[in-house]
Amino acid sequence: MRVGIIGGGLMGTTIAWLLTQAGHQVTIIEQGNDLGGLNGDLDFEDGLTVARYQHAILPTDQAVQDLCARLGLQDDLIFQNARTGFVHERQIYPMTNIRDFLVFPLINLRDRFRLGNTIIQARNRKDWLVLDSIPVRQWLVNMCGQSAFEQIWRPLLEAKFDGVYDQVAATYVWAWLNRMSGIRQGPTMQGTIGYLRGGHGSLIQKLAEAITDAGGQILLNTRVREIELVNGHAGRVRTFDTTLDFDAVVAAIATPTFSRLIPSAESSYLRRLESSTYLGLICPVMVLNHPLSPYWTLNLTDAESPFSTVISTPHPVNPNYHVVYLPRYTAPDNDWMGVSDDEIREAWLAHLKLIFPAFNESWIEHFAVSRSRYVEPIFNIHMLETMPAVQTPYAGLYLANTAQVYPDLPTSESAIVHAGRVAQIVRQGKPVSERVTVP
Repeated sequence: MRVGIIGGGLMGTTIAWLLTQAGHQVTIIEQGNDLGGLNGDLDFEDGLTVARYQHAILPTDQAVQDLCARLGLQDDLIFQNARTGFVHERQIYPMTNIRDFLVFPLINLRDRFRLGNTIIQARNRKDWLVLDSIPVRQWLVNMCGQSAFEQIWRPLLEAKFDGVYDQVAATYVWAWLNRMSGIRQGPTMQGTIGYLRGGHGSLIQKLAEAITDAGGQILLNTRVREIELVNGHAGRVRTFDTTLDFDAVVAAIATPTFSRLIPSAESSYLRRLESSTYLGLICPVMVLNHPLSPYWTLNLTDAESPFSTVISTPHPVNPNYHVVYLPRYTAPDNDWMGVSDDEIREAWLAHLKLIFPAFNESWIEHFAVSRSRYVEPIFNIHMLETMPAVQTPYAGLYLANTAQVYPDLPTSESAIVHAGRVAQIVRQGKPVSERVTVP
């Protein structure tokens, strides 16, 4: 079977790899000049490479580790202790172990116990379906109390969702708390985080090599104009340069982008797709010749900060360098998307110096700003009713993206697991409901 994969991100390349392993003839169509998408790299003039966005691998991310092992990257997986904390009114408060939690000063003792109980209940809860219809604010206030919500959760939610979280489902915090429990291991709940020595870009590269070795084709700098739909079927893809024929097409792209590629689809289906909303991301990354912080991640409660988190990691190859990410999630209409790199640098560094007064701009070896408009789908209440299906109403046409991993968070782990599901659906030519693992 000839399969066209539109989109060369982690999910698209994993689906392509799985299908080539099953003997299908696969072509990846990627509009950029390299594969990877959100998992791509930044290459600086001196030859140094860093991940465009930070991607953490948890000890519990079995699908990621299995895929790395299949591709010979198991020795490139590095796990290390991960200190975490909060920044409140320019002061850093550690949140690395049980002791830090018990003495956390931002909320009183009673609310700390309620917060701890919320975490325990979320980790033990299996019946997440009821949370699909409950707004996250309502659930958290009921569980933790108003004070803990205002001091801890409200700033985190406002930063994550750019202030617009009224309709976000409680499943978001449930999934986040369950995932974060995978970081903390042992009786002291010490955090552990992992990454690939060559970044996620090395995983994409290995997938691409395996695809081409198996006879697959990768078309870069190729922008799709339209997926033709004729008599309820799809198979022909029109790019700006040529027309490609396939037996099946998998659109491994964000839902809003997909809807624009099928203008001849039924209006009711297009309206359903257009109801999907996404967060964008602006993320400056700095390569420093001096460590900024001993914390892997610091979450900010300051609503005036242009960034929501400080993520600090050693450079995976060059120990003399330290990589710092300063992400800001944005609503679709956020004005920051149109702000110049220079203005972003000035605003971000001005606030960073308030947190780290000793920081000196002479430490900066490289500074780059990455932007993506569709990074993470927003899981609003009743998401189960609006989530787009993999199998579209058109024979031979499939949609694959992280809007479909619900209630899981859109992580590398969930993307790889979902890629396995999609590949199975394409191979069988019909939907399947059960989860599958990477073979």
